[in-house]
Formats: sequence, C-alpha cells, structure tokens
Amino acid sequence: MTPYQSSLPINCIADPNSNCIECELEGKLICFVNKKFANRFTVGNLLYRILASSIFVFSGLMIGHWWMLISYVGVVVLTFTIIEPRLLCSHCPFYEKEGKFLKCWALRGMPKLWKYRPEPASKAEKLLMLIFGGFIDLFPFVGSIWGIIFFALNYRDYLFLGIAIIISTILFLTVAGYFSKALLGNSCKKCTNFSCSMNKVPEKIIDKFLEKNPKMKEAWFSCGWQINNN
Repeated sequence: MTPYQSSLPINCIADPNSNCIECELEGKLICFVNKKFANRFTVGNLLYRILASSIFVFSGLMIGHWWMLISYVGVVVLTFTIIEPRLLCSHCPFYEKEGKFLKCWALRGMPKLWKYRPEPASKAEKLLMLIFGGFIDLFPFVGSIWGIIFFALNYRDYLFLGIAIIISTILFLTVAGYFSKALLGNSCKKCTNFSCSMNKVPEKIIDKFLEKNPKMKEAWFSCGWQINNN
C-alpha cells in the first residue's frame, strides 16, 4: 500500500464521503493529507533550510559579511508565509479546507491570508513563484561557492570554518538530492495543485479530478481548460 492509499473513508479534498479503495484516482493523486508523508516532507524542508542557513553562517564568519544570511532567511520566511500561499497555494483545493492555516502535505501550518482561488494560476503568478522559489532553492549554492573559494585562498587562517562549510555543503547537496527525488520523481507527479510549474500530473488524471470537484472544474473551464479526449 502506498502512502496515499487507504481502504477507509477519509477526508478527500474532492469528496469528503469518498472511499479511496473504490476511487479510480486511488494512488494516482495526493488528494488527502497523509500525516507520515507530510511529516517527512516537513523534516526534509527544515533540514534543507537549516543547512542552507549554516552555509551562510560559516561563510559570514570567514568573510565578515552577513547580508547573504539575512536576505536568505528573510526571503524564505516571506515566501513560505505570504508569497507562496498567495501565488500558488491559494489555487490548490487543499487551500479550501476549513481553518485559518493550511492543511496539506507541503506547506502545512502556514497562515491562510488570502481567499481560495479555484481557477488556474496566471502566467505572472507562475513567473513570480519561479523567481522566489528559485532564489530560496538555489541561492545557498552561491554562498557555498563563495565561502569555499575564500577558504581555498585563505586556508591557513580559516581551517575550522572552511571544513565546516565543506561538510555543510555536502550535507546540503545530499538533502537537495533527496528533495529532488521526492518532489520531481514522486510528489509532483501526484500533486493536486495543477497550477504549479513543477506539476507533472497527466491531463487525463486532471480531467478525472475536475469531474469530482465541480467548483474547481467550473473555474478551470471558464479559463479555457478543455477535456483531453485522446
């Protein structure tokens, strides 16, 4: 049984009375919150951000600058609490669930400051999300490269900090590899946030989900979505 499968009626985001084992989409979409899977994602995400921040800390201690750490932490907090919930999460059916905080497998616990938008995200929203997402995911490599180059040129004076930033970078790359495999190789192929630029759910599966979610179907069709009959 996969992390998304269940033989018991659960709180499906398309149909609360659904029995997963009888659903044609069972195992093909992440359409309810599996706590174990959500916990693994949260732990992985936290490790990613902590290791990224440690790279900037060691780099700052060596070089004497702190703008990279401050800007990175600031943009991470801004992205996860305000930017991503607005640009991306507000278009996801999980966002419609009751409560003031997100109940999903990814940004679980983030505040819901915006109204639910069942229609697809606009091109501008996708572009802005790619910019912010690219920054918080890729900027740590800048800090790592900068710190390692500085250490190579001044290794006699910063032996401990240089070793520390190298170890942090190795651990960071390990977690980044795990995240890439977990997201692009698995979760992104089953995520119900079809507006995400990383989403890889086949159109036929999207069509079947929309049939089970009339509110979202109406919004998508009003924006030009058409059933794939191939």
